[in-house]
Amino acid sequence: MKHALCLSLLVTACAAFAAEDYPAKPIQMIVPFPAGGPADIVGRLYAQHLSAVVGQPVVTLNRDGASGSIGTAAAARAAPDGYTLVFGTTSTMVVNPLVMKQVPYDFWRDFALIGLIANAPHILAVREGLPATSATELVAMAKASPGKYTIASAGTGTIVQMAAELLKLETGADLLVVPFKGGQPATLALLSGDVDMIVNDLTALKSHLAGGKLRALAVAHTSRLKLLPDAPTFGELGLPGVVSSTWWGIGVPVKTADAVQARLRAAMAKILIDPDYVARLSSMAVEPMNMTPEQANAFVAGEVRKWNTVAAAAKIHVD
Repeated sequence: MKHALCLSLLVTACAAFAAEDYPAKPIQMIVPFPAGGPADIVGRLYAQHLSAVVGQPVVTLNRDGASGSIGTAAAARAAPDGYTLVFGTTSTMVVNPLVMKQVPYDFWRDFALIGLIANAPHILAVREGLPATSATELVAMAKASPGKYTIASAGTGTIVQMAAELLKLETGADLLVVPFKGGQPATLALLSGDVDMIVNDLTALKSHLAGGKLRALAVAHTSRLKLLPDAPTFGELGLPGVVSSTWWGIGVPVKTADAVQARLRAAMAKILIDPDYVARLSSMAVEPMNMTPEQANAFVAGEVRKWNTVAAAAKIHVD
């Protein structure tokens, strides 16, 4: 018994010492999506600022595939020492478990959530030449001609598809959802006129809106966006349930020492109010998510309820 107690005390002491010295070497952050996409851009921005705060390099590693499941599962298997972080997303934290038959991780079992870091509200954008001048008019057109108008999806089970199905559910518009293999092909199809509209974040659409190739009819957010001051929210149009976004957070393997988690949360608190971080997010129409742990958990719980309703109504399943 004495030997077991001594061993336990030794392990605790070693963990405390390691936490006190943390971080003593570079940190790796797994981004479970391809390089160059919105998740990668926001992830690298956060990694740069985290590096400046903790005084060690923070290296991003893209491990994409299966809607983020491959990289997230790899992070779950990493040593719980604070030197491997996972860049969590709406898909990996909420949507995948709702729509996929087999998910090789359980985010809330395998990870501790350090916090949510950024939110990219979605907008309804339409192709050049579509006659609708407002979201209200577009919904009326879709109801008058069921199945005629098409809305792009970035693939089955993606947040872009979920947002399209939410729009259908809340408005009652009979839109044909057309799946593509990713957000970029979906946007290109919209630009070429192969589909009529998309609901996605402004990061993916901003340059095309500025060039006049696409038009923003409404914002799926609780307030208007600074970069689109003339686009009303769906709430202003009498559709307060059309609220969707792509959001991101940071997690660590669940057995990571509490002291290490506390250091990462303290660093996050500094980053989320850093003027450069906030300004660079704002330039992409992305907002920092400065929440308490309780607020973050409540937000995620609300997202689970909303997207579970949408997935059930639309019968979304990924084999």
